[in-house]
Parts: sequence; structure tokens; C-alpha cells
Amino acid sequence: MKKSVFWSMLVICLSMLVSVSYAAELRVMTVWGGDQKEYLDQMFAEYTSLHPEVKISHEVVAGTGAATYTEVLQTQMAAGTGPDVFFNWAGELAGFFADAGYCEPLDQYYEVYGWNEILIPWAVDAVQRGGKIYGVPITSQAMTFWYRKDLWDELGLTEPKTYQEMEELCAKAKAAGIYPLSVAGKYGWMVMRLLDYLLEVTAGPELHDKLNTAEENWNRPEVIEMYRLFKKWADEWIVPGFLQVNPDDARFPMYQGQALMIFEGSWMEPEFKNDGQDVNNFRFLLHPTDHEPLRVSGFPEQFMINVQSKYKKEAIELVNWFIQPDVQEKWYGTALSGTATIGVYPDSNEFPNTYEFRKAIEQLEDIYPPTDQAFPPELMHDYFDIQSSVALGLLTPEQAAAQIQSAIEKYKEEHGIEVFGSAGGLK
Repeated sequence: MKKSVFWSMLVICLSMLVSVSYAAELRVMTVWGGDQKEYLDQMFAEYTSLHPEVKISHEVVAGTGAATYTEVLQTQMAAGTGPDVFFNWAGELAGFFADAGYCEPLDQYYEVYGWNEILIPWAVDAVQRGGKIYGVPITSQAMTFWYRKDLWDELGLTEPKTYQEMEELCAKAKAAGIYPLSVAGKYGWMVMRLLDYLLEVTAGPELHDKLNTAEENWNRPEVIEMYRLFKKWADEWIVPGFLQVNPDDARFPMYQGQALMIFEGSWMEPEFKNDGQDVNNFRFLLHPTDHEPLRVSGFPEQFMINVQSKYKKEAIELVNWFIQPDVQEKWYGTALSGTATIGVYPDSNEFPNTYEFRKAIEQLEDIYPPTDQAFPPELMHDYFDIQSSVALGLLTPEQAAAQIQSAIEKYKEEHGIEVFGSAGGLK
């Protein structure tokens, strides 16, 4: 036998011996690519070093957004080839998988492992559906206005405590030749965040929540006022041409001194650092709503367990290890862009704003979800088209409110439902 053949056969045999030595081979699917995937792979390698009987394959559907990721996941789950552990958002984006019976209910494990004691309560509430818990929060994110401190100080601005003061702030910035806000209209969801905030202002928490579940009619004065305010922002205060801007480019007008603020999440400070910016030149403010309790738009990201997994026990143990405080602290800022574990914060010297933002998130009594997690995905096409049409002046606020309600009624009729997320979800 030739040496090359011998060595090839030996390698194959050794590979077979190694493969059969694993008690479990877990497939984990996430949306995190690039550097974050590399760090996550290191994180999973740490776990397998502690549990050599477990092999982890980390698959990524990166840079695709919620629509493509969920389509890939739906296809695999329907075919019976889905991952053992998979990333998901909250609300209706995850609701499909729970309603379809693809996810393992995890209530008993919350009791066994004491997860309620270590996870932020509102984040746990957000992954419930139909009275059951289908996921484990691995991050808790919130969104509000971030601003450039040097421009803020030059303008002599103070943090607004009312919505009227927010408008006065915008008017003062614009009068000084600086656009108050930069957002990106491509794909719709970044502009949606501003509308979500305005609806919290015009409707208040109770009505806002009922509108999100379609328990209340959207063709009403509060929604019309939301669109009226949005048109004002679009015409006067947002950097022009925003509907064609890619989300990754929205912060650059702020870097260039053309814009004072962006509407972004608690994950932003590492982005500033990666862009070569001084993180000490940025601050965030919890946007005023004129309502109590003060709420911001927020959501958890979660791990869910495939109900068909052959390795549920091992999958649960991996997730339990993942959310422990010491693990979260070690990997925060590299593999993890956030956390839902109580008492875990980034280094306050390296990321001072994120440190403060994490503390604020823990203390929130409640949050309101972004509309694209409250509404069924199919409806968001209508929602995004309507908000763009308002910005362009193709629809009046009155027409916009009537059109979104019409789209909601059509969806309800086609799917035979009364409310969205009626089985549970964000409250």
C-alpha cells in the first residue's frame, strides 16, 4: 500500500473515531457575522473545552436582516433540518416559530435553573407567548436619541424633559445650521423607530400597546397626529434625502457635523469606536414622552430550542452556561453586544455611555416594542410604504391612518385573527 493512501485512510479512521466520541453535536444558528462570529466561536470553544463530549457547529445568516434570516430558519424547521439552538428577536418575529410548534417550551427550565432570578424581568416577559416561555433572553436592547456632545455644548442645549422641549431643541439646532436628526430610510425600520417614539407621545402607553396588538383602530386622531408630527420632522429636522440612505451610513452626517443626533440603540458605543470616533464625544438621552411610566422602545434577543432536537438536554445546558453572569461579563463587548443578565455591565472606562445605558435598561419598568416586532412581518411592507409616502407628501396623515387600518383589517380577515400576538408577546 502506498504511504499516501495509508495516511489518508488513517486520517479518515481517526476522524471517524473523534466524531463518534461526541455525546452531542449541537448546531447553533445566529445572525452575527464578522468579528462577532469569531468571538462567538471562541466563546463556544471555551464551552466545549469544559464539555469535551459536546461539539458545537456555529452557523451564521449574517447581514440579511430579520426577513431573510427568518425565511431561512422557517425553511429549515419545516424540513426538519433546523438547528438545535437558534437566535431570534422577540414579538411576532419569534411568534411564528412558537405558534408553529417548532420551539421547546422552557418554563420548567426557568424553575430548575432559576433563570428568573438572573434575567431582567421585562426581557423574560417579552419572550412569552400563550402563557408559556419559549426563549431565553441573551441581550436586552433599547433605543433612543444619541447626540454629539461638542455640538450640543456649542448650542447650549439641555436635556429635554417634555416633547415640546424636544421640538424646541430641534428648532434651535436647525436655526444654527445643524440638522437635528439623521436617519436612514432604506429598508424602513430606522425611520419606523422615530414613528414608534412619536406614537408613544401622541397615544400614551396604554393606547400604544393596544394599537400594537390591533385591539384598537388605527384610523384615529392619535395616529393621525403621529403622522403629522413625523411629516414635520421629515420636512424640517431630518437630513434631506434620508429615504435613500442605507442604515450603515446614517451616523456619518453626525460625524461630519451636519447632524446633531441619530435614533439608535444601546449597542452604539462600540460602533462609534469602530468608526474611529471618540466615545466621550457622544451621549444618549431617554426621550421624553409626557407620559408615565417613561418608556423607550426596546426588545430582547433570545435563544430558542428546536423542539425536534435530539440533544435538548445539552442545548439547555449550553444556554444556561451562556447567560451566567461570569460568562456574560467575560464576553461582553466582543462576542456579546448586550446582555439580559442582571448586574452585568461593560467596562465603564472603555464604554461609559453603554455602562449608563445598561443601568437604565435594568431599571425600566416597561418598554414598548418596535412595530416590526409587534406587527406580523407581512404587514410591515404596508407600514413602511405608508411612512415613506407621508414623508414624500404622497399621503396626508389622515390618508395614512386610514390606509394602515385598512391593511390591518385585510390581514385579520385573511388570517382569521382578532389581535396580533394574542397568544402572548411583548406587553
